[in-house]
Amino acid sequence: MIKRIILLVIFLISIKITHAQEIINISGNSITVQEFKNTLMKNNHNREITKEYLDEYVELFINYKLKVLQAKEMGLDREESFVSELEMYRKQLAKPYLQAKEFKEELINEAYERMRYDVSASHILFKLDENSTPSDTLLKYNIAKKVKSRIESKEITFEQAVSEYSEEKFNNGNLGYFTAFDMVYPFETAVYTTEVGKISDIVKTQYGYHLVKVNDKRLAVGEVKVSHIMFKFPKGGVDEKSSNLVKSKAVEVYNKLSSGEDFAVLADRYSEDRSTAVKGGELPWFGLNKMAKEFEEASFSLSSVGDFTQPFKTEYGWHIVILNDKKVIGSLDDHKEDIKRKIDKGSRNLLSELALLKRLKLDYNFTEHKYNKYRKNIVKESIDLDKLFAASLTNEDIKRYENDNRELFSLDDIVYTQEDFKNFILDYQESGLDFEMMYQRFVDFTCLEYEESKLEEKYPEYKTLLNEFRDGILLFDLTSKMVWTKAMEDTVGLQKYFETNRENYVWGDRVEANIYTCANYKVVSKLKRLLWKKSKNMVTIKDMQESINKDSPMNLQINSSKYSKGDNKFIDQVKWIKGTTEIPTESDAIIFVEITDVIPSEEKDLSESKGKVISDYQNYLEEQWLLVLREDYVITLNKEVLYSIIK
Repeated sequence: MIKRIILLVIFLISIKITHAQEIINISGNSITVQEFKNTLMKNNHNREITKEYLDEYVELFINYKLKVLQAKEMGLDREESFVSELEMYRKQLAKPYLQAKEFKEELINEAYERMRYDVSASHILFKLDENSTPSDTLLKYNIAKKVKSRIESKEITFEQAVSEYSEEKFNNGNLGYFTAFDMVYPFETAVYTTEVGKISDIVKTQYGYHLVKVNDKRLAVGEVKVSHIMFKFPKGGVDEKSSNLVKSKAVEVYNKLSSGEDFAVLADRYSEDRSTAVKGGELPWFGLNKMAKEFEEASFSLSSVGDFTQPFKTEYGWHIVILNDKKVIGSLDDHKEDIKRKIDKGSRNLLSELALLKRLKLDYNFTEHKYNKYRKNIVKESIDLDKLFAASLTNEDIKRYENDNRELFSLDDIVYTQEDFKNFILDYQESGLDFEMMYQRFVDFTCLEYEESKLEEKYPEYKTLLNEFRDGILLFDLTSKMVWTKAMEDTVGLQKYFETNRENYVWGDRVEANIYTCANYKVVSKLKRLLWKKSKNMVTIKDMQESINKDSPMNLQINSSKYSKGDNKFIDQVKWIKGTTEIPTESDAIIFVEITDVIPSEEKDLSESKGKVISDYQNYLEEQWLLVLREDYVITLNKEVLYSIIK
């Protein structure tokens, strides 16, 4: 037994020694195998690690370390911009550690249970804002209380109360259906904890006081995936005549769809939302309150995949929607990460912070001095309270005393004084905060700041991550200086690089062409006549389009441009010689391609290839920079230790 213990101790010691082994030394800067391995595994956790791959990866790692070392030697880590940016990232990285994890799990479970249902509610709003005085607030509360009493005594109906009292009368206070995270948390909680047909207690949000009536509760409709064909209203407003003109396009396409034509083909050809048209009109998955109300209602009204709507209007134009898929709310595991993100961004996160503060006060033995109230009053009397509320205090507005070093409270026996509080007030005053609010903020801030100071000690993974961000910012700043910015600003060097490497920037063969899309064969006969006239310079392309589209704007579509191989599927189907060719299609549309000019291969000007030249020049500058770094620094690589990683 003793022998086994000794062997185990030796084994554990050997592991520690291996972890501390030096794998790389760069001019006296030692890098351990564990540091290298951590980076390697983080970037390649699913890849087989071979000797060949290690040889390749270690060179990239050395390049990275060389740049970071040079940045530090240049003092970039002492520049104000770097210190400020690192502090910003430090705050962001600390956020996940400054949460009450057990309490957050409760919030996640609560949110998921609410997401399983959609609720419909109406409300009466008694409006307040950040400038409302305490007397304003009390007045609005008493009005809300009176209105609630009148409704409950059946003196008036809820709807009558909306009309008489609400300061938001849109849709008679009816908010329609919504689900978790669609409303601010206090309002959402009031709705989900009130029975259908009942009226909530008075609820306060940042908008004021509310009375909420729950109209309905149903299983969540989930999300839909649809495609749409859209015809936009003209910019600058729309009247009935222009709306009807846009509608006529939608009706014409709807008729084609009803006669069996493919939705995706029609979307590609006609939809004026070009960002989705090229994908057959397909939109990402969406749920309630993510689209215009009319669009949402039309989409969720479709019951079977392949069903499509009649043309309908939104404020943006006329639409036709087809249902591609539907899905209901999944399991908690399916939604957990998304719920976490929404909690972090919303008002729920404040509840998590309050729970954390409560725990921190226990963990760090938060203790207010027995004369805390008296000493706070001394601070209170030493400042101009009106200026505090207006956030306009200056140092001259605060009286300082010799005994300002008296304790207000302590954390882990670290004392925080009246002077600390006065300094905090100066640095963090905010309009609308009274003295007690400011003191509570001082306590909360101190607890969180103290916890932040412990994070690197308590969580090694946080320390590692912070170091990675530190090096990453340095690398970015120096690379920007040495490569990216230089390539953009060094016009002489860029021109010289372009002239030296002209053979890399060449146009392939191209054509100048017009692509004509005809709605039917009646249009084709008109087009052929006009093409003959165009060949005699008797009409222009604009004349042709105006003539053929008199009856319908969908009769003829024309696209004109210069094309290289692969730019357009129709151009790729024809011989590149001057003339017009009909292209067969699977739909009833007839396509003609007119080649007007064949442009042979030629060198590009710098202006025609500037983006590519800048990118190549940046790569060249980086290569030259690394050559200099590898000459300036002494690099020692222990290959035996390197290859031990794969054993």
